[in-house]
Amino acid sequence: MIENPNRDPHTDPGTVIRVSKRRRECDDAIQELLHLEERRKKRRVLPCEEPAHGSNLEDPDADFAVLMRRHLVSLDNALRRHWVCVCQKCSGLSVRLSLPQHKKDLEAEASFEVFFGVRSVPATALQEAKITVKDLHNSTLRRSSEPIISSPPDFAHICQSITESLGQRNCLHFALEDGIFQRLRPQPKRFGSDRMSQTVSLSALFNRQQELLRGESVLPLKGKRVLAVTLASALLPFLETPWLQFSFNHSKIQFFEPQQDGKLPDITKPFLALEHVPIISARSTTTGDSSGASKHMVHPNASVLALGILLCELHYCTPVELMAKNPHVARNVNDDFYTCLDKLQTLEDDAGVDYYLATKACLTGEYYPFGQHADFADVSVQRLFYQNVVKRLEAVIFKAWSIRLEDLGSFDSRQNESCWGSIGREVVRLHAVEVDSSNANNTAKASPHRSVSDTAPVSYASLHSDIGLRMSAQPSSGSQAHGHLAEPSEKSLHFFDASHQTGPEQENQLSERWMGNLLSSIYPYVDPLLDLAEPVRIAILDSGLDPENPFLIEDQQRVNPQIKEARSFVHGTGPHDIRDEIGHGTHALGLLLKVAPCAEIYVARIARRETLDPNTYDDIAKAIDHAVKQWKVDIISMSFGIREYHELMSTAISNALNKRTLLFAAASNDGANLGRAFPAQYPSVFCIHSTDGNGNPSNFNPTASETDVNFSLLGEHVSSHWPAGMNGHDQTVNIMSGTSVATPIAAGLAASVLSFVRQQDQHIAVESERLGPWLKRDNSMDAVFKSMVRRRRGVGYDYITPHVLFDSGSTREDVYGRIKDIKRNMYKY
Repeated sequence: MIENPNRDPHTDPGTVIRVSKRRRECDDAIQELLHLEERRKKRRVLPCEEPAHGSNLEDPDADFAVLMRRHLVSLDNALRRHWVCVCQKCSGLSVRLSLPQHKKDLEAEASFEVFFGVRSVPATALQEAKITVKDLHNSTLRRSSEPIISSPPDFAHICQSITESLGQRNCLHFALEDGIFQRLRPQPKRFGSDRMSQTVSLSALFNRQQELLRGESVLPLKGKRVLAVTLASALLPFLETPWLQFSFNHSKIQFFEPQQDGKLPDITKPFLALEHVPIISARSTTTGDSSGASKHMVHPNASVLALGILLCELHYCTPVELMAKNPHVARNVNDDFYTCLDKLQTLEDDAGVDYYLATKACLTGEYYPFGQHADFADVSVQRLFYQNVVKRLEAVIFKAWSIRLEDLGSFDSRQNESCWGSIGREVVRLHAVEVDSSNANNTAKASPHRSVSDTAPVSYASLHSDIGLRMSAQPSSGSQAHGHLAEPSEKSLHFFDASHQTGPEQENQLSERWMGNLLSSIYPYVDPLLDLAEPVRIAILDSGLDPENPFLIEDQQRVNPQIKEARSFVHGTGPHDIRDEIGHGTHALGLLLKVAPCAEIYVARIARRETLDPNTYDDIAKAIDHAVKQWKVDIISMSFGIREYHELMSTAISNALNKRTLLFAAASNDGANLGRAFPAQYPSVFCIHSTDGNGNPSNFNPTASETDVNFSLLGEHVSSHWPAGMNGHDQTVNIMSGTSVATPIAAGLAASVLSFVRQQDQHIAVESERLGPWLKRDNSMDAVFKSMVRRRRGVGYDYITPHVLFDSGSTREDVYGRIKDIKRNMYKY
């Protein structure tokens, strides 16, 4: 689409186009092309010190940013001096400062919306507050905010005020004047819950983008551009101040649930999550210092570089670490800088000239006056930054949608919804699920340590959550051969024998395409937003999970709402000790979350290492019994295999089958050397084999059974979540292969089929005609899986292709009708 230059306030008036008096339809297009070419030529020779659109460095908007910066520095100094915690109850507080709204007129005071977090049992409590910073040179009357108590100005004890106000459903109000806090009359709340406030971070949107098909975007173009100029404008006062630590990145941008039910967060009013912590009384504190890493940076301003990276990420809705040419190698402090410089080569064509130049200015330092040595705190630098970054981004939204900076804070609900888009709205609403504090027991204190260039997730000193989450984690990575074979023996001691892959990029792309096709087949037919009286429940018996993985722990606060409980059954451990020490469980759990978006997931940790000890079999039996009797699951995924019969485990499996629980187990990775492992060889258990991205059977599959069905689907070069730092693998994703990788995909597919049927059953008035109860029988799900089978190379392997059932051209009623036909034909002779 060609932008209309007549709407550009910065076009060159010197360009003359001769047109006839009678305009033709192509005249406008010709004029637009000429204007675009003229601006392109001028931009090519633009010196780096010259502002993008004129040289009006005295713009009052730029002065406003300078004033806000001065207020922020005053507030930072005052908090460091006066926020003293005198009771252990509020130890470990954190504050979230909202990005200041853009205002046209300069004022003598600035107000900041904040959240003080109290990390206490049963869950993190949040106290909404407002801090008004008075300009000493332009003090104004207090209007309606008279101090509550007539006492010396230094009375405003922040710690005491916060703890007293918790649960009072009000917004604390402080005034900061002459370096002293005063407590003013509280104001009405503007945001939702007082506990674990419903927030969604930019990271959640980026994560969702990775699940979409090529060409789809989690945010529409308008939303991305509005958010870009909002962030650049609002972050300017924070840049190169103590407010933006070295660790600033997209995870720190958050949106809070409004007070009104069902209303979307205002996309033009994000929050900046900070780690401003109080001084702990009677003991000194030391904060993490980034100087060790920052001294190696080639960019002079870490926070400005972070903003440039954020602009680049925002256009593609993808974290910078995933844009790297080799995202799986160890990273250093400058890697993200060079990744974005490489990305600039395509950003101009992808995002347009103005967006490209604004991003380039941040990345390459094109905001310093030419020939001068100045610090970023210098007013001239900030004004030039405003012109070369903020004004260029404003030009983008003005040309496309006639939106000015001063319009950003006054969007109505329809404009706001259009910026979020349908997929963005879905992400926000999925994440806006408040954790039930009666089930929560989170005593953790977050201490994020990720640098701008580091992909390690937030670190939690401890995490014990009875929400169903009683958590703990670790990592592992290596490179084994494609068809790794254990030494043949009567009893294999390898419990989880999936291999970690660094195979050809072509293989990875095939697997990603296969997974993309699977999700595009399922997602149109299962609705995660639809409440079910009986949601599908899955138990995954594996090595636990990583409680610090950003894909599992959302917004650094709470677990993914799909995960309802996690418990350890490993002999010698407590039920809360569910930390994944080998990575396999985290990887398998990630696949379940992706393939079964409607399911409730229960995590059973049944192993702490890849090899077995004598107690493991009993632990597995206990986990199966608990999953069936206590969690009442519909499906159990077991990505392991053993080479001997065990009575207790066999009894537990038999009882589960009698309760109509669908069981999925890995066939084994020993190739033709050994047959199916136990429990995959147990009658009525779904034995799952592996294929590559083209559907060809994997070399490590056991020989296909001649007397039983041999279901197979993707199990090679599959990417999923991973505990960062485990075995030297620094990423939060890893690639693995094995029948134990294919198993959670198959279990997740079964869960989605069952979820779809239960959703459709709600429209069936006659209970006996509903398919849900019938589909809980193993032979019924077996028949549905067989309906999706295609045979590929390799005699005897039944290759599952879900799009055969979930055909893109079919309605929900059509798919439901196919399953009904399967039931009808099962009983024909």
